[in-house]
Amino acid sequence: MKNTAKILLWAVVGSALLVIGCSRSDKRFLITDISVGNLTKETKISQLDSLYKNDSLVKTSIEGEFRYISDERFLVYEKGGEGKQLLELTPAIPLEGENKHIQGVQIMDERFATVEHISLNSTFADIKKVYKDFDFEQLISTVIVMPKGSNLYFAFAKEDLLPAVDDAYTIESIPETAKVKRLMISWN
Repeated sequence: MKNTAKILLWAVVGSALLVIGCSRSDKRFLITDISVGNLTKETKISQLDSLYKNDSLVKTSIEGEFRYISDERFLVYEKGGEGKQLLELTPAIPLEGENKHIQGVQIMDERFATVEHISLNSTFADIKKVYKDFDFEQLISTVIVMPKGSNLYFAFAKEDLLPAVDDAYTIESIPETAKVKRLMISWN
């Protein structure tokens, strides 16, 4: 009887350690309103090199792209394997004397997800299960859905939408099966 109790206790402890270990490793790909993996809204640009020392960080600038607050961007690629792009970071334009921080993050890898499992693999139906109220914006080739009370933005391609009425799309134009085209977070 004592041996059975010991085996059962070790099985419970082992399972708990496995769950704790898995949740810690998942943090690298966890999206919250204040963080994306190990990156937080308080992370300074000067900290990016050390934060992504095991990945590849590329600084670039793009002229003429109006979607960015800044013409400066940082691209994060995973080292090894395929060298897959993980994130695209856009810094805020700081006031004089302030440290430069990240203002926008575009998620480029489907492994990043919220606690509710919302990711680049999600459909509009998945998003509506988690978020109830939305702001909506129509752009040239996409529509942007912004859950109220969240820093997340979801873009859907217009070709995946129901036909527009008078060239105007609404939230009702997005079918339940529409897949997320882009997933972004903005820290204003």
